[in-house]
This record gives sequence, structure tokens and C-alpha cells, in this order.
Amino acid sequence: MAFKDESKPSGPVTLANGATVAVDRDLCIGCGGCTAIASNTFGLDGEGKSTILSSADADSKEAIESAKNGCPVGAISVN
Repeated sequence: MAFKDESKPSGPVTLANGATVAVDRDLCIGCGGCTAIASNTFGLDGEGKSTILSSADADSKEAIESAKNGCPVGAISVN
């Protein structure tokens, strides 16, 4: 699995569409909803925590916002 920023697998990272995406690893429970909604952006690592993938630019900002809104613990931020 390749991350958008290898030094910060859960962000924050800035995407080509101008959005800055981050996952709070302390809040993330690894439910995987984000990976189902925005599969180019989010993946689960070996610890079961959400990460931001190198392919994140392929998802629309709307899909990433939907993943954020679908997170049951509010671990995803999009600015």
C-alpha cells in the first residue's frame, strides 16, 4: 500500500483538488466505511487505522466529503 505522504500516512495531506485531508488515528476505530465510500483515498493499514492512499487524487471532493460524513467517530477532517 502506497501512501500519499509516506512520512504521514494518515495526513494531513493536500490533494490536487485543493482539499486537505487528515485522519485522527486516536479516534479512528477502523470500521472501513471510508474505504467503501472513497476507495481511492482511504485504506486500512496493519493496525486497522485509516490511511490516505497515493491514489487519493482520483476521488472527487464530494466522495471524500461523503466518507468524512459517514465516519461514525468523526475521525476524518476535510478542509
